[in-house]
Amino acid sequence: MTAMLGPAWTVKPDTPEDTGRQPLAVEAVIGAHATALVPGVITTTPHARYLSLHARLAIEAQRRGWADREDLKALHTLVRRSEVVLGAVSVAHAAAEDGHHLRAGSFGVHGVNTIRPELQRRRSVDVPRISGTYSRVAGGYLQTYAGIEAVLGLTDGGGIPQPGPAADADQLAALDEILTVASRDKPLSVADLDALRHLCVCAMADAPDGDCVRNAYFADTKGSTYARVHRDSTALLVGALTGEQIDGESIDMSMDRWLCFRPDLRDHVSEELYAHALVWRGALLRNWSVWAWRLIWARLVSPLSDTGTLQQAITKFVHGLPDVTVREALVDGLPPVIDGDGNPLPVEHDLYQEALNADDWTVLGMLRLLAVGAHRVDLLDPVTRAAYTGPFSDDLGPGYVTAWLTRDADRPLVDAVADLAGALFHRAESVSRQKMQWTRGGLRLPTRLRRVGDQWRLEGHEGRAAVSLRLQTLTNVIQQLGVLAHDGDTWSAGPRAIGGTS
Repeated sequence: MTAMLGPAWTVKPDTPEDTGRQPLAVEAVIGAHATALVPGVITTTPHARYLSLHARLAIEAQRRGWADREDLKALHTLVRRSEVVLGAVSVAHAAAEDGHHLRAGSFGVHGVNTIRPELQRRRSVDVPRISGTYSRVAGGYLQTYAGIEAVLGLTDGGGIPQPGPAADADQLAALDEILTVASRDKPLSVADLDALRHLCVCAMADAPDGDCVRNAYFADTKGSTYARVHRDSTALLVGALTGEQIDGESIDMSMDRWLCFRPDLRDHVSEELYAHALVWRGALLRNWSVWAWRLIWARLVSPLSDTGTLQQAITKFVHGLPDVTVREALVDGLPPVIDGDGNPLPVEHDLYQEALNADDWTVLGMLRLLAVGAHRVDLLDPVTRAAYTGPFSDDLGPGYVTAWLTRDADRPLVDAVADLAGALFHRAESVSRQKMQWTRGGLRLPTRLRRVGDQWRLEGHEGRAAVSLRLQTLTNVIQQLGVLAHDGDTWSAGPRAIGGTS
């Protein structure tokens, strides 16, 4: 393997948490799918009532004529206090075990780790004091939600946000009480918070501000751009989860099983919704291949946690692979990926179950996961195939894997995988160079790999989880909006459900 020269990986990163994200740059296709299929949700925005709260705060900023730097400070103070009130009410209600978790979902409110100890210790919440500590960002979670609030038309997403076309002032007046309480300096007692439980994140479905946010997601109103996409994606998610056990498969696996591997899917969705389902199928199937690359990279570099050479890492990575050719292991040795009628078979799920039974993925299992993805390409319908391959030409997609399998088909598997591993190190270095930037502290290179003489060391650990398609967050949001529900045991369509599946 050609040695990697130069200073590229010798610069100490800022912190292990801030470095090495997406080192192989294979995740872009999944990020693009998530943005297209669930534009009004990101992984850090799981609470629908923050959307309405921020829209109500935008109305307040407009009413007060806030526009300059001093006004921004006043806005941030009001935002932070209001978010603490919402959080405190929700934390207190969650502790009361009044069916809160059936409606609020699985995510704790923002600031819960600051608010809950305060409430347990003092039996009250000092809103002004906690508002200074629950978030390290000046505007609290305003900017976290700003992008999707602009997408939904609730605000314009600005630093001092203005209300958008979906911000119905009459409906959002349901949150006036939060702003009133937030302006007071007196600590909120448990009794005070209990009296405000109608402002909990779990109480939104039947409140007027719930109507406002549901309309922003699903109604074809003026300024609405993504309502159809949200309706379709939500209808598919509800269809996939209905009847499923709460403590069963993950949300992503349930969606995967229903949209990718159910042969009679067409009988359960409308004709116009079916095309959207096929796009989801392509995204879900592709995520398995992206996950395989992340698993491979994490395993490949893991020996460098103790410092070593790249060759030592590669040798350990290929150790234990069978003494067969690439063709024997990854082409002829694969199970069928479609049934006799052309429906996809759940080979990825079978490989995943094998990994669960063995407590972890084997290197051969990761490679088989990649090979299955490459084998699927020519067996997919045109809509699914277009979504599956994606618009990116240099993301180690199924075409890359197919070319590798073809080129190295008759080589020993160990030799071919060793060369592939070397190529991945070169690719990660190239990706890191492209992200290199100068900061006030000097040159910053986003990588966890550091060179020490002829040795290499991994700072922290590389991520090995599947890339998020935002389904868990979407589930939480629509549960709070009453579109999806559960009784503590089984998922079902909620009282505010939308149509599209049968």
